[in-house]
Amino acid sequence: MSSHPYYPPTIQLDGYQPNTYSFFTLIGAWIIFFSIITLTTHYLLSTQKTLSHGEQWTAVWFAICGFIHLFFEGHFSLHHRTLSARTDFLSQEWKEYSLADSRYLFSDPFVVAMESVTAFLWGPLSFYIVWMIFTRHPSRHVCIALVSLGQMYGNVLYYGTAIMEGLETCRWEKMYLWVYFVGLNAVWLVVPAGEFFLQRGGEEC
Repeated sequence: MSSHPYYPPTIQLDGYQPNTYSFFTLIGAWIIFFSIITLTTHYLLSTQKTLSHGEQWTAVWFAICGFIHLFFEGHFSLHHRTLSARTDFLSQEWKEYSLADSRYLFSDPFVVAMESVTAFLWGPLSFYIVWMIFTRHPSRHVCIALVSLGQMYGNVLYYGTAIMEGLETCRWEKMYLWVYFVGLNAVWLVVPAGEFFLQRGGEEC
């Protein structure tokens, strides 16, 4: 009998420690986080009167991306080998998501590589884009398109590798498969696609 709730039940998670924070605490933290980043970024950008509402919300999006990529996904990249045994808050957030994809708990090579690129390349660039938008830097359109394309490409590979493996690392309950695995990741396909095509009329370097 498996000593953990992840799929497939046969995977070995050395030193696994179950979460101590409740589902509502973990999800509530994300709601508070998104609210603070959105309101703070929007307020700061509103002082730049030359920015359109669209540019302000693009900056809000990349501010959120910057924090998620660099700090949340960076946490995974740095601690993936011991994630299942860790009990700090960010690790418990990852263990909650891993109910939808357990590859995060056994250092799957593709996931580690993809998340490391996302954290330490797209993360800092997302913050740089916020600054570029605020200063109306002429190269902002190119950088937005580059990061958006990278986000879409990573997501396509993420979905693709999981599907090619038969979704064996995914739990099939609606919450985990459709909300966590499909829904949350789809955001980083839909929004970047919109941002990518919006930049086609922008200025070149």
